Amino acid sequence: MKNAIQIDPWLIVEESFQPENQLDFENTFSLGNGNIGQSGNFEEYFSGKTEPKTYLSGVLTNYSNLSSDSEQFKLSNLPNWTKLNVRLNAELLDLAQSEIKSFQQTLNLKQGFLERNFEVITAENHHIDVTAQRFLSLAQPEIGVIKYTVKSINFEGRISFSPVIDGDIHDAEPEWNVLQSRTQKEVAHLWIQTRKTNFQVCEAVTYELFKNNAHIKTNPTKIEKQNVAGFSVGTDLKAGDSVCIYKFVALLSSLDHPYKELTTNACDLALSAKSKGWIELFEENCSAWEQKWENSDKEINQEKIYKFFRQNQP
Repeated sequence: MKNAIQIDPWLIVEESFQPENQLDFENTFSLGNGNIGQSGNFEEYFSGKTEPKTYLSGVLTNYSNLSSDSEQFKLSNLPNWTKLNVRLNAELLDLAQSEIKSFQQTLNLKQGFLERNFEVITAENHHIDVTAQRFLSLAQPEIGVIKYTVKSINFEGRISFSPVIDGDIHDAEPEWNVLQSRTQKEVAHLWIQTRKTNFQVCEAVTYELFKNNAHIKTNPTKIEKQNVAGFSVGTDLKAGDSVCIYKFVALLSSLDHPYKELTTNACDLALSAKSKGWIELFEENCSAWEQKWENSDKEINQEKIYKFFRQNQP
């Protein structure tokens, strides 16, 4: 595993796909902005071992400790905001079931974002090239954004994406209950409450879709299940075409917002992020991280940088 990761003072790079080490890599490539913490799980479906983790600062759950009579608390693992399943016609993209032509994953510590590039041939012989980028905004700490680009090498047909908030977490004991799952025309949200501790969290999602750099007006299929809220949206592709989906998510808690305003504020913030757009959000996040490093007065040493970066996870 050590040989798979290359390190310089600002970058941690995985240069080969090693599914047997996926859980370790998900920890290594996790992101944090002081309010939200997110493991480095893949956006698309992965049939191998994976444990998506989403945390919000201060949102705790109670757990029993047989060796102590005192109450014990930990951060609650919340619905996964990063999920973005990809279908090529009827085939679900799954790196565990594909031929990997190339793979590289990079955690940029200086600017606070994660990028993954891979080229695959799927079980149905669909050849595509993918670039996935995500960040948790340091400038707006209740926002997470994903940019997911697929270029067709030989694929011709329908590509579809499912930008959702996924509450189907297979923990041994669920830590929260869903209060509401709702999908509207442009925004969807999942509203939950932690058991025992009674924190409330709302995660809201919206998106934009582009084909060959041109914006596509879509008529999405709404997804509104007990534990999942979001959309399914797609377009037709031929060899040489590229499609890009932007996923904008707001993650709010009752620590900072009144209960009655939580869902409205989350949906409004997600739509505001969409209105601002990827470029502006990305640039302000990078600038905020660079300013943070400039003010940190720390020696440019990889071990110290990584420790400082991790301190900004809740």
